[in-house]
Amino acid sequence: MEWHQLENFIAVAKHKHFTKAAKHQSISQPALSRSIIKLEQELGVPLFFRDGKTVRLTRYGELFLRKAQQAQVAIQEGIEEIQEKVAVDTGEISVAFLHTLGPHLIPNLIASYKKLYPNITFQLYQGANDYVLSQVEKGIADMCLSVPRAQNDRIQSMVLRTEKLYVAVPKNHKLAHQTSVSFKSLKEEEFICFKKGFGLRYIFDEMCSHLNMNPTITFEGEEAATVAGFVMKELGITVLPKIGDMMFDNLCFLEISDYPCQRRIALSTLSDLTLSPAAKRFKSFVIENFSTFDMEQ
Repeated sequence: MEWHQLENFIAVAKHKHFTKAAKHQSISQPALSRSIIKLEQELGVPLFFRDGKTVRLTRYGELFLRKAQQAQVAIQEGIEEIQEKVAVDTGEISVAFLHTLGPHLIPNLIASYKKLYPNITFQLYQGANDYVLSQVEKGIADMCLSVPRAQNDRIQSMVLRTEKLYVAVPKNHKLAHQTSVSFKSLKEEEFICFKKGFGLRYIFDEMCSHLNMNPTITFEGEEAATVAGFVMKELGITVLPKIGDMMFDNLCFLEISDYPCQRRIALSTLSDLTLSPAAKRFKSFVIENFSTFDMEQ
């Protein structure tokens, strides 16, 4: 059963005349008749009584007309709802992003965009790196801001920023007075890390592998604030970007001297899916303005 068959059926029911219905549908009368006959064959019942040039519904036709009209209304409502959601000035944009981008960068980006386009709405998803990328892969999020994955043909990523990562220690730590430190010299330290699946954990593990280190990990967290809280309570040290927040004032950030420890932040979308006009414009806005938003503010 095809949608045009339902539209043809509704037209015949309305006009009670095949020729008039065919003119309304902009098709030939024989084509309309074939469409109705095929529909009746698929349903296994007659939908119309044919009486010369005029027709009238059978009881099966009356039943089916009610359902077909309901379907027509539902389809039209669906079209209007989708058009509203993808409209460039009034649509909805779904964005997934890392926890560490939540306190300042994402709110700043969206607030700036809403000043330009106040009728745009946002659906937001926050989580670990694997999670936000999966939201894009599943088609739930239009785009995500995350650490890009290597060798993923389905995801198209554009690196927006490369930021330095630091060893973060509590203010009364023995290394707190230093500005830099060799990561290999920290082999006896206990570390607070992010859980597997987080971008910062992937970078941490990659650095440890490169330097042939097997550090002691005492706690695995999911948010920068939690990881930092454990460090401030002297339960270990960690690796973090500098994030502007009052609570981070109690940490000292040391540059890593023996490894180029950094994190790339990328804007990622599905390579095989066309974005809505609203999402396309927001993507362009992010690419053009991302560098003006400081992670530490």
